[in-house]
Amino acid sequence: MKVHKVSPHGLFLLLALLVGLLGSAAFAQEGFYQVSQGETRVQVTPLESTSSAADFYGYTASVATTGLEKAGTATFFLYRNTSTGEVSLFALMSGPGGVAGTTTIDMSGLPAGAVFQVQDDTFDFRDTWSIAPPAANVFMGWQDGMSDGFVVGPLGEEADITMFPQFTGGISSVEFLYGSIANPTRLTLNLLDPIVVSTALNSPPRASFTATATEIRVDEPVTFDASASSDADGRIVSYEWDFNGDGIFDLTTTDPVVSYTYTVSGMKSVGLRATDADGASDRDTYTLFVSELEVNVERTISTMTALPGSTFLVIVRIEPEIDLVGVGLEEHLPVGWTVTPVQNAGAAFKRSEIQWVFIEKIGAGTTKVISYEVTVPTSNQLIATTLPVCFDITGTFQSRSPALEMEVEGDNTIEINDTLGIPTAIAHLIPGGSVDRDDSIDLRLSQKIESEQLARALEIWRFDETVPWTQGATIDLEMMKRLSAYAYTCTPVDFPLPLVPQAGITALRTISTPVPCNNVLVGYYGPNGLPAGNIFTVKVEIWADQDLYGVGLEEDLPTGWSVIPVDNGGFTYKASAVEWVYPGKLPAGECVIIIYQVEVPMTAAIETPSSDPCFLSSNDLYGVVDSALPCQSVRVIGDSAVDISDCLTVLVAISRWDVVTDSVNISLSDRVTYQQMQRAIAFWLEDEQVPLTCGGMVDYETLKTIVAYWFTNTDICEPLPVSVGDVCDITPEPCEPNPPACSDF
Repeated sequence: MKVHKVSPHGLFLLLALLVGLLGSAAFAQEGFYQVSQGETRVQVTPLESTSSAADFYGYTASVATTGLEKAGTATFFLYRNTSTGEVSLFALMSGPGGVAGTTTIDMSGLPAGAVFQVQDDTFDFRDTWSIAPPAANVFMGWQDGMSDGFVVGPLGEEADITMFPQFTGGISSVEFLYGSIANPTRLTLNLLDPIVVSTALNSPPRASFTATATEIRVDEPVTFDASASSDADGRIVSYEWDFNGDGIFDLTTTDPVVSYTYTVSGMKSVGLRATDADGASDRDTYTLFVSELEVNVERTISTMTALPGSTFLVIVRIEPEIDLVGVGLEEHLPVGWTVTPVQNAGAAFKRSEIQWVFIEKIGAGTTKVISYEVTVPTSNQLIATTLPVCFDITGTFQSRSPALEMEVEGDNTIEINDTLGIPTAIAHLIPGGSVDRDDSIDLRLSQKIESEQLARALEIWRFDETVPWTQGATIDLEMMKRLSAYAYTCTPVDFPLPLVPQAGITALRTISTPVPCNNVLVGYYGPNGLPAGNIFTVKVEIWADQDLYGVGLEEDLPTGWSVIPVDNGGFTYKASAVEWVYPGKLPAGECVIIIYQVEVPMTAAIETPSSDPCFLSSNDLYGVVDSALPCQSVRVIGDSAVDISDCLTVLVAISRWDVVTDSVNISLSDRVTYQQMQRAIAFWLEDEQVPLTCGGMVDYETLKTIVAYWFTNTDICEPLPVSVGDVCDITPEPCEPNPPACSDF
């Protein structure tokens, strides 16, 4: 900090300083300061201190030290040196804790004599500085944790400065400070629009205007009325209008009411600058939308593909926003195509020219629908040598009052082919409904798949039937899911499915086998003499965090294994491919469950068993769950393999020993009972082979293990506990919880 001592010789200077302070106080009382941006206008007061602008900026170590710097923020304020009354404009870019960035600021309206009183980072090769009042340009760049800025002044008693900032990095907010320098008020501005800083001795006018029309269209005049503008201490002498928001005033008038006609549609930002007799001004902006379409004329073709000799439907909808008189529609079709009118909407139709003329006025806000059928020539009459080939249907819509001519929008191209795509065929399918009535196709139907068409598509998919008019095409799982998604989202098949975010899909498989630890036993027959150890049960649970459409499950099993559906959970099952399709919407959070049994052939290949009683072989089940909307797939997680064997381990055989029949019964539990433990002791004492174990015997180590499992009441697929208590004190552990929103077997 610098300390200055005042000596008797400086008394004259002190008196001069007091005079300056009195002068600046008078200016503070008479001066008027305003910040405006768009419709925001705020009267402000400069921050004040006795330091010069450069000293207050405090440029040290390549940064400002005003204490007003703020990370990620462009900070602007007016500053008055109370010693001289001089007013300056400060700009501070970011601050400690901010990130690197760059900013360009173009300025106009600077008073004569204004200079850069501070140029931050003059040594930075990126920074550029240019000032020639009334214009100036600055480009600044700074590093992480640093700041940048400038001070321009003096501003004099009157100025009307416009800043056009372009923040290309490092700035996320804009603030203009005013009031107390110790605790200034912060005015939040946006990052896009110009910022206007006005200083004047007199009170500037208040600019305000409106557009008199609520709906503005191309080539129709719109009136702007600035009669609400006012000047508290004088009168407004000019109104300057910027009709397209480019910053250039297109018209200057003394009349507050003007008219303008737009020739291009879109959003328009209209600006007004009102100036009073003393030269002070104020701005106002108004945003409006200029509509290009006065009339919406759109064609819909009922199919995207047609066959030679077939008939399809064309619909033209006319929706005017204004009254129309002398209206005509003319359609242009390929040579040889036949038109049959269906609905003329009150218009007179001339078949030879395919023209319609409306005798009466078409009122604004009404809808007129013209529809007609088109019959395509047969193959030998088509003007085409090979198929497929595309033809266009074009048309012109005209009105005499107001004068208007436009092309008909919407569908205009149709492909002629000797076969239909599957989505098109299904959307136009008429199900037969009985054994003696075949399916048929009507191309005059809409492009949306209805419920009865989807139901028939499911049958075609399940039984590998061919789709009519597709030359023998069949529906696979991917196509079936797409058809389901199109049906349940009511999307025409000639449009893409809606875009939706990716979902969190979970598919969990649980396998329950007749023998512990996912083991399947071949060669075992139950009490009824039927195979009993080679059938296991699979449960697949599916849920997602958002709605799914066209959900499918495909399970891949080893060759020869057969699937027996138990509960399809609302899915449709295709046995030939082990595939399921959910023909509807799967709501977010709802869990659907598929349960099926798998029968392993008695001749299944058997791998060498592992010493681990819960050994899993390479007999894997691989499954995929996917959806058409959103388009994504996930692998089924959880259980995926079983161990195929014709022998039991000794431990498993003892847990399944029926002491009544003195034989193995695989339907018993996974825990060793007291009677089973006693029978194991007998096997050990007599060195007897245990049935169904391929010669296995209860040896010394095995018997101790069996006793431990009995004593601790532990499931034989679980490890033995590290420590044990009294057998009567054992409490079985709780079962694993189910996945969210899903139920047990």
